[in-house]
Amino acid sequence: MPIVEIQRVAGTPKERVDLTVGSFFYSDFLVHQQLHSDAVIVVNGRELQEDDELDFEITPTHFIQVFDQPKSVIGDILNPVFNLVTKVFSFLAPKTPSFSAAESNVKDSPNNRLTGQTNVARAYQAIPRIFGQVRAFPDLIQQSMFEYNNNLKTVTEWMCLGLGRFKTESIRFAESDFTAMAGASYKIYDPKEVIPQINEGFEFPDIDGQEVPGPNESKDIPQQTATANEVVSGEIKGGEAAIKIVKQDEFEYFYELTKPRSISMTVNVSYDTPQGSVTKDVKIDAQLVDAKESDDGALIGKEYYYEFFFTNLSGTDLAQLPPNAVINTSKFILYDNQFLTVGPFFAPVEGDQLWLHFQAQLGGGDYANADVSIWKIDRDNEEIANTRQSLSISLRETNGTRVYYLTEKINLTSGYGRYAVQVTRTNNSNDHSILKFENAHIVRVKENVVFEHTTTIMVSVRATEAPTGARERKYNLLATPYVISYDRTSKQVDYTERPSRSFADAVLTLWLIDSGESEKNIDIDGLYRIFDGLPDERLGYFDYTFDDEDISLGQRVEIICNVARASAYYDNAVLTFSREQSSEFPMTTFNRSNITGNDMKISYDMSMPSGYDGIELEYVEPVRNKKDYIRFRVDENGITEGLSRTPNKIVLQGCRNRYQAMDRALLEANRLIHQRTSISLTTLADGGNVYPSDMVLIADTYDSNQQAGYITERKGEVFTTSEKIKFDAEMWVYLTDSMGYTTQKFKAEPRADTEFGFIASVPEDIELNFYDGYRVQSPSRYVIATSVETDNIKWVITDKRPLGGERYTITATEYFDAKADYNA
Repeated sequence: MPIVEIQRVAGTPKERVDLTVGSFFYSDFLVHQQLHSDAVIVVNGRELQEDDELDFEITPTHFIQVFDQPKSVIGDILNPVFNLVTKVFSFLAPKTPSFSAAESNVKDSPNNRLTGQTNVARAYQAIPRIFGQVRAFPDLIQQSMFEYNNNLKTVTEWMCLGLGRFKTESIRFAESDFTAMAGASYKIYDPKEVIPQINEGFEFPDIDGQEVPGPNESKDIPQQTATANEVVSGEIKGGEAAIKIVKQDEFEYFYELTKPRSISMTVNVSYDTPQGSVTKDVKIDAQLVDAKESDDGALIGKEYYYEFFFTNLSGTDLAQLPPNAVINTSKFILYDNQFLTVGPFFAPVEGDQLWLHFQAQLGGGDYANADVSIWKIDRDNEEIANTRQSLSISLRETNGTRVYYLTEKINLTSGYGRYAVQVTRTNNSNDHSILKFENAHIVRVKENVVFEHTTTIMVSVRATEAPTGARERKYNLLATPYVISYDRTSKQVDYTERPSRSFADAVLTLWLIDSGESEKNIDIDGLYRIFDGLPDERLGYFDYTFDDEDISLGQRVEIICNVARASAYYDNAVLTFSREQSSEFPMTTFNRSNITGNDMKISYDMSMPSGYDGIELEYVEPVRNKKDYIRFRVDENGITEGLSRTPNKIVLQGCRNRYQAMDRALLEANRLIHQRTSISLTTLADGGNVYPSDMVLIADTYDSNQQAGYITERKGEVFTTSEKIKFDAEMWVYLTDSMGYTTQKFKAEPRADTEFGFIASVPEDIELNFYDGYRVQSPSRYVIATSVETDNIKWVITDKRPLGGERYTITATEYFDAKADYNA
């Protein structure tokens, strides 16, 4: 038997329902459930996707799971489920979209999502911070506003591009030039620029093209009635009436009814005349303005009552009643007469204006007239006295049989507040004269608006009268922010903002402007030396949008630097930078003199690291603004372009050019070949002078071909050492000078007189330290190895951690010649 399981809350028992073979899943089952907007439907183990049909026929083999575990607000229930379907399945999306609760929970900016990009309202999320050149899809900051002028529909959107000022170009709708759209226009407002007026509109959620019937349709519309054969009390006085009856279920409709409401009532009255007493039924038209429930106060067998209150009494029977008429207790009938009136509908928020939108399908000579009533309401949707306002609208056939449109903008005479609106057609309707109340907006009119820190965009387009399908908002443009930079000549920060794609400018702006950090806490000159040293400026581009406030300052700096193969680290509370590339000279030398204990550990991968046999690098292709990939395979033939079985997958955030992506992909492919060995060790104070990305020399004291010690004496080119040296083929030596810096390598020859030394052509101007126990405590060190082994003693620092007591734990990987530009 087919079955459906519903998991409403994780950890609670599942609901199981047997389905009928031959029934339809959506129309016979799903439409009757209450589900959240994040529901997932799995049919026979397969999760339904956007293009799957929901209303499929149930077969005996069907096993369906519904996971209704909301990520958003618990109370955000969609009923009926058709609303859920319109959110999840795009083919049912509304043709004139307005941002929804689903959109407001979007965290990632469309600038970064790259698939299904569209303008959304990211409520309660971080304002986008763009660096470099980005194909930006600005965030909506309010609902769409539309109006009809001369039977043409114009839609206006207000959007936020991001923090700061921008150079903008290539403005489009999807892939088409924006100006190619009929009636399209836009205006970009920089931060602190005055925006003359913004109409902030909020749709009435319960208005969606309701047809307004004509008076001739009254016979076709069933009226609601309720009859009571016993009246507790009744009174008519001063154009008002109050009727109290015993509570009956059929009167609950009128008790719950939205008020005021146009009704009629029949009551039995008696009054005296010169000819005697008269008793008869009279029918009175009125406004039902209030209803209350009460009881008789008994502790046992309590009886409940409804009391109805009426104003604006009218009618022929009422005019003939004398003042002494008394309502009898024998009859009370209520009729709902407002079926020909559409509404009332209630504004979701307060506002200054009402924009009412109508459409009429009219044939030759037809017209549609209607009366509109509006009134101010309180928080309980009750009418506030003396706030009624009325107007009449009219649409006429002027240009043949077609649909005519009208927007009526109403200035509210009762001032700022929430309002209710209802519409009544005053002329007859027919199949070629149909009037619809299409939509309504409560509008807050904002004048001389200034956004201090963000760039705002206004877009206005002419909407299609009869769209053939759903269309999402896809307004986009190329945006390059204005950022600060650095004057290399004066060594001062240049606070004049200019458009830039430089990763160095992005770091500097993020550090000084966005975060308010001090110039003293960042090595600005070192940062720009890295950028200026790039063989091609494209290697230093950073094009990205930060859209998540949870990403810390340190993480942002790391993301920016990574795209340029750079890294950032703290050196004595100063943010310092280095780049992974070829190093001509080691930063220092580690051997037995400055390594502690037996903590040195070396590991070697027999295969390529982590079992990878290739690289798959993802970046943003700038023309299509979509994800693109560069793939390399590493095998016995070396590095070749193509697919591999187990690639190292890398997402290069902030890369929008193939040159930069190719450079990084080749670097990572070479890393698979050349970096299979890693080393960890504990050093003395010298470890405090090196940082990640530094190339250092580390002598493996357990390898006979890597010999180390310190210099005890020098006479020209003849050096005496603290340890015996065993020469094996061609040998090379590195020394540390008097400041602790490691020299370049020199060819070493054996001494004939002793094994404790070597001969090398080291320039005399390289000063060395010799231990004397007093003035010099740290002698110059050496590392000597064969030609092959000299490459094996070169390492690149990957991590450094202080241990206290002037000791450091250092992790390094084997050095390889990371070219400054692999494309060269």
